[in-house]
Amino acid sequence: MHTHKKISNMWLATLLLAAAGAITVGCGTKQQSARNDQTQLSPVSETQPKFEPLPRTAPVTLSARFAPSIGDCGPKYANGLRGACINNRPCRGIGIYDSGGKAACACYAREGGCSENERCDAIKKSCVPEKEPGFGRAPED
Repeated sequence: MHTHKKISNMWLATLLLAAAGAITVGCGTKQQSARNDQTQLSPVSETQPKFEPLPRTAPVTLSARFAPSIGDCGPKYANGLRGACINNRPCRGIGIYDSGGKAACACYAREGGCSENERCDAIKKSCVPEKEPGFGRAPED
């Protein structure tokens, strides 16, 4: 039994040494890898920056209140939705109250609403081509 205990202790010591060696090798590899990464980085970009003009922002509409669509004269869009009916006239947009308090057609910042081939998109808050699908959907065939 005494010999069996010595063999077990030697086996345990061998395992511990092997594990310590594996950890040491792994740490050395990580340190070498970190040094390699630092030498490959450059704090200066190799490409020139692209300067582009900023897009024009829409004019601010102060306290625009929505006017209800009354009647069924609103244009029918290709996607099945309808525009508004403001002052008994078709409106490719929404109704708002103008500065004089009268109902007027608009598509957010565009007075008068959208053109004949456009519709007012509530997500983009602007006029979009009428055939453009809404809500990120694919176009219908």
